[in-house]
Amino acid sequence: MRIKSLIYAMLFLGLAAMSATAAAESAIVLNSGDNSISLVDTRTYAETARIPVGKEPHHLMATPDDRYLIVADAVSNDLLFLDPKSGAIQKRLGDISDPYQLGFSPDHRWFVTNSLRLNRVDIYDATNFKLVKRLAVPGAPSHLAFDHGSNYVFVTLQKSDQLAAIDLKTLSIKWIIPIGPTPAGVIMTADDRFLFVGVMGANYVAVVDWRNGKIHGRIITAKGAHNFLPMGDGQHVFVSNRVADSISIIDMPTQRVLTTFKVPGGPDCMELRADGRELWVTSRWIKRVTVVDMASKKIIHSIPVGRSPHGVYFISHAARI
Repeated sequence: MRIKSLIYAMLFLGLAAMSATAAAESAIVLNSGDNSISLVDTRTYAETARIPVGKEPHHLMATPDDRYLIVADAVSNDLLFLDPKSGAIQKRLGDISDPYQLGFSPDHRWFVTNSLRLNRVDIYDATNFKLVKRLAVPGAPSHLAFDHGSNYVFVTLQKSDQLAAIDLKTLSIKWIIPIGPTPAGVIMTADDRFLFVGVMGANYVAVVDWRNGKIHGRIITAKGAHNFLPMGDGQHVFVSNRVADSISIIDMPTQRVLTTFKVPGGPDCMELRADGRELWVTSRWIKRVTVVDMASKKIIHSIPVGRSPHGVYFISHAARI
């Protein structure tokens, strides 16, 4: 009986181990300088695979139903559709011109890409990825954000130091305003009142009254204010300060910086665990992903990946509000 009990115990432990393995997920990191993606085990913090993809994968986004994770290969002019949990490549969609940044409108009607090299914004039907409208814009369209009602998409223009508003009802440019040197990330506040724009050539976030196309104010963060990630509570947002090697947390309602903590190597894109305990950051210049414990604001892991890591994603992330 004792031997039989030991056998049952071993079987139970084996099944438990298999279940744990099945429950594992990968963080997906885009190595834009190596034309590859790194898969990183979110439990062991180790790179488990490096997979060749198209040329210059920079940004990624899940489809609205979370069935796929889309990786935009800017120079290869294509989109890769991955399994969002494992990172396995499912399919490829070609003839997408220079997709540097990408996004779905909140109503899921439009899929928009910024062609940074070609100075244009492409608007596709999100149901079939057919091009509907191509708009020429000045000076390197970079990041994009939508209003909650899907009436507009806003695009930063890095080389002309401007911000553009595109009307999604008429598929035309509504306004273009000066915003500050080398604007990068842009995000809508949770209450839909303002846009925050990272002014990378300076040390602040511009606050824009988008309904009037006017700058409302500035939030001083640190040099190289670059990209944003919501904390999932509808109130706070991270901004990466790429030159200062730091991350700031902004309170959206008061438009104030609550804290700033160090992250090395040109911090860029970010992903937050669903429980809010860990922030994963691509350290662009040192070929690493940096993991920060949010309770202490201290670095707990530095994970080697490919060259110039940019976008990062895992499926168990905090809400995008």
